[in-house]
Amino acid sequence: MKKLLLATSIMLGVSAPVAAVDLEYKGFYQRLNLIEENKLDKITMAFYLVDSYTRSRCVLTDAKMLNKNGQHDAIAIADDGQLLVPLSQSYYDNFAVLRVEQQDPGQNCILQMQMQVKDKQQKAFSFSELALITWQMQELVDEFGGLLSFMMPNVQGLHIEMKKADSLKYIDSSLRDALNCDGTVCKLLIDMDDKRDENAIEFSSPPVVVAPWVEE
Repeated sequence: MKKLLLATSIMLGVSAPVAAVDLEYKGFYQRLNLIEENKLDKITMAFYLVDSYTRSRCVLTDAKMLNKNGQHDAIAIADDGQLLVPLSQSYYDNFAVLRVEQQDPGQNCILQMQMQVKDKQQKAFSFSELALITWQMQELVDEFGGLLSFMMPNVQGLHIEMKKADSLKYIDSSLRDALNCDGTVCKLLIDMDDKRDENAIEFSSPPVVVAPWVEE
């Protein structure tokens, strides 16, 4: 199984066309609410728009939530293009729509969702934190599967993307054989029964993303 992923303007002139993508809030709410209901506090579901052909992230210029009563609320866009969509019962009840403007009006941008660690500033992880993060990711995978959770993939560990190949500052010797890196991308096999509080791995700068690594 492929790893779970979850994804526009510098205007050349004031009259330049801008394409907008409208997305029903209901889908965002259902996924964020699963995390809230199951108290999965270490992880989140990140939302991006990506090119349907290249899967590269689309450049976004504006995002707003539109309610049926005409209310417009600005939605923040992170530096990496993540749409910071909140969990809101009000948006859900009022059939809100997320309208996202993209820089290139000719680009076919589609929604991409990526399960990942919530704290994107965290640089160091203990053994128990790694185990908890991986366990919570497996819980969410199973929740997505519902009654067919037994058919969902097993989260073997963590998929880690770093800013630079030399960002890895420290790793405990017991984890070295469990780590496999190719440039700035690493796969780390996790033992979910390891509850040690000692520092297991540390980076000189926070990883770009820490996501599930699932069975191929």
